[in-house]
Amino acid sequence: MHRHFLYMYSKQLLPFKAVVSFVSFSVIVQAAPLVSIGDNVDIFFNGSSSVQWQSNVFYDEADEQDDIRFTVSPGFEVNVGRGQSNLDLRIITRYDIIRYDELSDLDNELFHIKAISSYRSSRWDVDGLVSLDENQSSGRDGNSNVKGQLTESETIRANLNGEYRLSPKFSVGSGVSYTDKQYLDRENLADRESFMIPVDIFYELTPKVDLSVGYKHTTTEIGETLSKSSYDQERHFFNIGARGNLLPKLTGFFKVGYTSVDSRNGDSRGTMGLDANFTYAATPKLTTTLALNRRFGVGGEGQQTTNTRANLSANYSINSNYSASANFAYTLREYETLGREDNVYSTGVRLSYVPNRYWSFSTGYNYFENDSNSPNQGYEAHMVDLSASLRY
Repeated sequence: MHRHFLYMYSKQLLPFKAVVSFVSFSVIVQAAPLVSIGDNVDIFFNGSSSVQWQSNVFYDEADEQDDIRFTVSPGFEVNVGRGQSNLDLRIITRYDIIRYDELSDLDNELFHIKAISSYRSSRWDVDGLVSLDENQSSGRDGNSNVKGQLTESETIRANLNGEYRLSPKFSVGSGVSYTDKQYLDRENLADRESFMIPVDIFYELTPKVDLSVGYKHTTTEIGETLSKSSYDQERHFFNIGARGNLLPKLTGFFKVGYTSVDSRNGDSRGTMGLDANFTYAATPKLTTTLALNRRFGVGGEGQQTTNTRANLSANYSINSNYSASANFAYTLREYETLGREDNVYSTGVRLSYVPNRYWSFSTGYNYFENDSNSPNQGYEAHMVDLSASLRY
């Protein structure tokens, strides 16, 4: 991981108890003013601090270890454009300083940076993103968990997607997405590098609903591990769908069709593909969101998988300062040559308090479970956290 002077500074000054952590955070963020440069550039300080209790740090059913994790995350955001031109750009950076109360060998510092841009004109809508993220993962999805250890990785992403209006009724969208994920010091986990190119044609059925027909091509290079040679994978997704205000209170999109995967070793499979996201405004205060997805994937050790996911969430606005939310997610992960199936569940609730436009506070509880037919891969875990953030 990247190391600089913050590492030595945090080792000496970062506290290991919750109260002191929040006091330190307050001292840091109060010293960061808002800076404006000319009429188009704003610089914000984005800071957060959290205390999190985990009942099963390594998501290991045979050896559950609980601990308290403290995180202080100073960061900055640069906004260029302010919506006053066709082009807007945001650069966001964050540095996570992570300390554990007892498992101090897991202490870490993680760097994140991303640039998000958008361009709007009478015919063009273009969005772009470039990011670098250092991650420390427990592998709770069963994809990359290492018993008794946390997995460190570095991920680079770059996306460029655009849509061009050919006529009042027709438009075409396309782009390219690149992802490069590298595991650090883990020879049993497979690095991967992928390119994705989607192409969609949209037809305006009504002023509120567009129909679509599309194709998405993904190529992935899966790296070598101790137990598996490197190989290449190509995925195809042929789909039809719709987007917009689908019903009076329902907005979103769906794409459904046929997806297939071809590997260099001659393996070829196909199944139903699905990508959907719906938002239902039940009342002015209550909003629910449902996301559905079915596609082929790659496991942490390079195994080929078929993944089916569903995520249901709800948000209730109590008043102008308080809101409550709840979520439930389910993933079925089928490992193709191993006969292994993981049923991964997660559910949680959260209460948020926003006293003004600068500060926000929240607390929540989450439960995770993996019901696996593979020995020593199941687990149960509970998590309680308290966090505060400031944007100034």
